Amino acid sequence: MSLAASDRDIEGFNALIQELKNRDWDLLLNRDESAFITAVANEHEKWELEVQFHDDSRFTTKSRSRWIVKDESLNRIERVINRLNFYDDDSNDRTIWKIDKKLQSFEAITEAKVGDDVDFSYFFDAVDENTNYYQSLSDTVRKASTIGYEYSDYTKEKHKTPQKFVKN
Repeated sequence: MSLAASDRDIEGFNALIQELKNRDWDLLLNRDESAFITAVANEHEKWELEVQFHDDSRFTTKSRSRWIVKDESLNRIERVINRLNFYDDDSNDRTIWKIDKKLQSFEAITEAKVGDDVDFSYFFDAVDENTNYYQSLSDTVRKASTIGYEYSDYTKEKHKTPQKFVKN
């Protein structure tokens, strides 16, 4: 007797969840959506890892900042991120950067295929790829989202060109 696709999906998702729990991962589960969120950290910051299985053959991994992109820089940072995605020669066409305007967060999103690996190496490889991609730009985006601009008093007597000062 073969399992229906939805039963296979649930069975595979549950097996992964059990493996992650055996490895002491702290998970916030949404079984209805076949998804979970967990906290991740390195020496510089903390972020969230969200994983959602779409069917028995593919899943999405998102690394999402816990710090927010400030309102005044949201559109500017989003335009830069879109340009980086367009011109990124190192991209594997599976991972993109994104600004989530609703959550005001920076994200790296990776699409991956579910493998038949008993040890779930397909999953850990995708998570490693995704977190590396997130970390490659997160510090820059966080710092850029806090930059404010000040302009000095412009008078033709003092300056021939406007002066711009960047506050960090």
